[in-house]
Amino acid sequence: MEDNGVNQARGVLLRQERLRRQLTLAQVEQQTRIRERYLAAIEDDDYHVLPAPVFAIGLITKYAKFLGLDPEPFVTAFKKQLAVPLVPKVQPETARIVRSSTGVPGYLWPAFGVVFLLALVGYLYQQVSTYVSGASLPPTPRSIALLALTPLPSPTAPPPTATSATLVPTSQPLAQPSPTPTTPPVPTATLIPTATPQKGVRIDAAISGRVWMQVEADGKVVFSGILQNGDKHTWRANRTLMIWSGDAGNVSVTYNGKPLGPLGRPGEVVRVTWTATA
Repeated sequence: MEDNGVNQARGVLLRQERLRRQLTLAQVEQQTRIRERYLAAIEDDDYHVLPAPVFAIGLITKYAKFLGLDPEPFVTAFKKQLAVPLVPKVQPETARIVRSSTGVPGYLWPAFGVVFLLALVGYLYQQVSTYVSGASLPPTPRSIALLALTPLPSPTAPPPTATSATLVPTSQPLAQPSPTPTTPPVPTATLIPTATPQKGVRIDAAISGRVWMQVEADGKVVFSGILQNGDKHTWRANRTLMIWSGDAGNVSVTYNGKPLGPLGRPGEVVRVTWTATA
């Protein structure tokens, strides 16, 4: 009796509900973005036409919800037919791919060290150049007094010649004003601008092939379905943001403005969690 109930909860019920709503497979494909041949395979219980089990479960769930039906009986029937083990909703912590909270790959840290060393060398070179170029000493107090006592030519008078210059005898003491010390300008080091950290988590995803994804923001599912080549999405969270991807090689992400590249290798199923940086 249990097997008969499971059989009734398969594709025939989905087809009946679709026909009751007067919808064609082409119309359902346009609204759900599930290919028509996959919709027909689900209604015919021909699950071998569907892709990998993790993608097939997503397609069956999405189709059942679109028709307003509970997807659990259909997913259970699919798993019993293909003998697919149940996938836990929360994977153990050891199965997660741990990412750095800063979002910077480890192989970039040597490059940062080289940039810092070059900046330090440039700063020291600028200090030495400033010291060498400023080796000329400031005028002595006596030369300052001679310059101060030499009359300036009027605008209309011709400039004095070298023979008519008035010399001040050195035998008489001169009132030597105390020079005002001048402080040479201190060179400032050129700082490398750094990006202002963003609050929370922002993930920009670019899709390069067909892929099933599920996204959770602060523990709440905000997206679950199939994405196609060329799709671009942005998700935000206050504390944590998780992406569960069926084909990690087709998903390239940017974390808070920092490109991280693909989530994994082609065909690899990964689950990645990011945390807020500020």
